[in-house]
Amino acid sequence: MTSMDNKVLIITGGNIDESLLKDCIDNNKYTEIIAVDYGLMAADRLNLPLDFIVGDFDSVSDEIIEKYRDYIVPIVTFPSEKDMTDTEIAIAMALSHNASAIDLIGATGSRLDHTLANLHMLLMPLNAQVSACILDSNNKIYLQKNNFTIRKNEQYGDYISFLPFNGDVYGLTLEGFKYPLHGIHLTAGESLCISNEIIEEEAKVIFDEGILLVFETKD
Repeated sequence: MTSMDNKVLIITGGNIDESLLKDCIDNNKYTEIIAVDYGLMAADRLNLPLDFIVGDFDSVSDEIIEKYRDYIVPIVTFPSEKDMTDTEIAIAMALSHNASAIDLIGATGSRLDHTLANLHMLLMPLNAQVSACILDSNNKIYLQKNNFTIRKNEQYGDYISFLPFNGDVYGLTLEGFKYPLHGIHLTAGESLCISNEIIEEEAKVIFDEGILLVFETKD
């Protein structure tokens, strides 16, 4: 059974804002921290208490790997030529450990193919009914397949955008936003729901069918 407070942090190998990473550690009670490949370098610089290290380690020095072997941190090594990315392996590991929520840092960056793949990997926890989000210095990104609310004083940034994910979204209604909507059909290839703002204490997102890709954005 999944514990309601079994929150996992995955530090993967994209762009990592170390001040953001430190803030997340300071403000969350993570029960497990997984460092993925190059994410280990940031974790090491911040001296984070790691529970697992995963990857092919093609971008990590042997010295760092040996250091953590001495610390007796479980290291799961995979070949560089494999059918899954290191990030996917880490998400699967977190789910197998009955995570109730997953935060991913380092899942965006200059490799847009990896960034897009990581967005798609949010389907894994979504299908397992586990809350998950990708965090960077400007964005909080997550998927929703049911109605939800966002409190203005808890949002990650001033702007919120919605895109249909893996198919159309039907009957989308936005309440409490600067640009409200009422029962629209949201399709791929249109920018109708980009850069909205919450103007009430609480905003409601209601839809009949589909999956929304949600961006809470600071700039």
